[in-house]
Amino acid sequence: MKIFPFLTAALFVFAGCASMQANKDLNELSENLLRGDPDNPIKVKEYLQSVLSSPDGREVKAYERRAYSTKNKKNLFMVHSYYVFFKNTEIEHTLVFTATPRGSNSDGSWMLDAATDVDSYHLFLDPSSGNPWEVVEYRGPNGELTLNLLQTTQNILDRLDKGYTFFGPANVRNLAWYHHVWMALVPPPVLTWAPMLIFGIHTDNCTSAVLETMAWELL
Repeated sequence: MKIFPFLTAALFVFAGCASMQANKDLNELSENLLRGDPDNPIKVKEYLQSVLSSPDGREVKAYERRAYSTKNKKNLFMVHSYYVFFKNTEIEHTLVFTATPRGSNSDGSWMLDAATDVDSYHLFLDPSSGNPWEVVEYRGPNGELTLNLLQTTQNILDRLDKGYTFFGPANVRNLAWYHHVWMALVPPPVLTWAPMLIFGIHTDNCTSAVLETMAWELL
């Protein structure tokens, strides 16, 4: 058991290096600078309201994939989540809660059609691609296969209206075993449970924003 904290420390170092590269890309790559567009929340709200007013033929699904790039293997700290909305079985938009570039007028934003989300989803559909982003569709806790379109959409709208800011480790609060396992061993380096709860109030990252807004159709 003594090796566990050292493995955790290694994961944090690896995640930190990847995060620094992601921040650089966020501030320098043109496709990522779009994440800071102040019109993003307006476009998202208008689209989601249109889904609520005209739900026929529409559905929504949620996916997870490698974070930042195809070179990063998924782990607890390196996973990305996003929604895909469909109309008449055709993809209409991807939707993500994302970090925003330096100098943006908001700290975190909902965004339609982020380049890496669109790319990873299309590669997921292509059998010849090998699914380089390791995209996996979410399933409900009891094996549910279908998200409730109206409730999930309303949940996202409610979240958007609350103005959550971006906090990278926010999805740690969704790991039910975190407190019991880590506190029974050694608190993880850098982050401990109490600060996570304090700093995580009214914050999201891409994964917590999905996990905490999904509404499953009961089997």
